[in-house]
Amino acid sequence: MDPATVNSEIANPQATVPMSSTAPNPALAQLQDIIHPEPIGAWPWAIGYWLVLALVIALITLLVIWLRKRARDFAPKKAAKQLLNQLDKQATSYASDVNTLLKRTAMSYLSREAIASLDGEAWATWLDSYLPEHKRQRIGPLLAKRHQATPLTLAEANELHQLAQAWLTSKAKLSAPETHTQTSQNHTPIQPTDTQQAEAQC
Repeated sequence: MDPATVNSEIANPQATVPMSSTAPNPALAQLQDIIHPEPIGAWPWAIGYWLVLALVIALITLLVIWLRKRARDFAPKKAAKQLLNQLDKQATSYASDVNTLLKRTAMSYLSREAIASLDGEAWATWLDSYLPEHKRQRIGPLLAKRHQATPLTLAEANELHQLAQAWLTSKAKLSAPETHTQTSQNHTPIQPTDTQQAEAQC
């Protein structure tokens, strides 16, 4: 080999590399970058999510309706407690004022015919039925003193205030009292007819 040719190859080594080794591979040129799939979105929701959402909305709606009804039911008693605190315990008419307040409150829940005629023992018994067991049998005698010339003492007025407040705080639903007329009608014996009497004689 010519020494000049060897020297030129040493000086320029790229000249000895075949052209085909540096040419791009046609198969590789057709390859594309890997495309990742788009992340799965949260929308639209599955049917299970819609059912849970509907159930939550229904429960919230029922709770709001119940709370509004409860507030509406206890509104008369709440107003009566505020009026009770404004009454003068040292006034001679305190027992009468408390009795009037309790009757007005009761008539806010029940008919006037069922409450207005109640008085005396029947009225006291009906009030006692909505008081705790250990506070019964006391509101009647205290309210009865409104018909007496001697007013309530301060201790009796305080006791009556506590009893009235306990009655107004009761969460029990008020129901119409049973009158003597209703009781007698419920226990009226049924007279046998003429046919029944004849059959009994036979």
